[in-house]
Amino acid sequence: ALRINESDLRDFTFSTSGFLKGEKLAAMVNQQVDGKKIEQLSRRFGAVVTDLDSGARVVLKSGDTGTAVRASAAIPNVFQPVTINGRRYVDGGLTSPVPVIAAREMGADIVIAVDISAKPTGKSALGFLSLLDQSLNIMSQAALTQELKQANVTLRPRVLHIGSADFDERGAAMLEGEKVAREGLPVIRQAIERWATARSAAK
Repeated sequence: ALRINESDLRDFTFSTSGFLKGEKLAAMVNQQVDGKKIEQLSRRFGAVVTDLDSGARVVLKSGDTGTAVRASAAIPNVFQPVTINGRRYVDGGLTSPVPVIAAREMGADIVIAVDISAKPTGKSALGFLSLLDQSLNIMSQAALTQELKQANVTLRPRVLHIGSADFDERGAAMLEGEKVAREGLPVIRQAIERWATARSAAK
C-alpha cells in the first residue's frame, strides 16, 4: 500500500456520474492477484456493492476481481458506477458500512469488525470530500449499528482525522490499525475461546 501513488489510481474523466473512472484501480488489483478471478483466489472473498437502481446490497463472489473491487469502492459522484452483467453498482458502504452480515452469510464463524466510520460531530464539513464523507456517514449510521451488533469483536482505529483520499497519511493509518489490532488481541482470543467452547458443547 505504501508503494502506491495517487497517480496509480486516479484516471480522470469528464462525466456527470463521477470524475474518476476507476479502471486504474481495477487493473492494479488484478495485477496483485495475478489475474485470478474471485472464485480462483486462495481465500474466500466477496466484494460488497450497492445496486444503484434497486438500492439492494449485493455480494460479488465470482468474476473479475479488479472489477468487483472497483465497484465496491465506487463512491457516488466521485467514481463512475460500474456495470456488471447489465446492473450498475456503487460503493457497498452505502448499504453495508462494515460488512459483518455478508461475512456471516459467507460462512464466517467469528467476525472481527473494523469500524473507521466518523460520527456526526456537529461541526461544519469544509470542502467537497469532507462534505461527501460526512453525508455518507450520516446516511449509513443505522445500517452500521445493525451490522456491528452481529460482530464478535469490533476494533475502532483512531483515524477519524484522516480523510478517505488523504494518501499522505496512509502510513499513519496503517500503524494505527496495527496498534489497535495488537491491543485487541486479548478480546479476540476470548471470542475464539467462547466460540470453541460453544461448538464443543453443541456436539
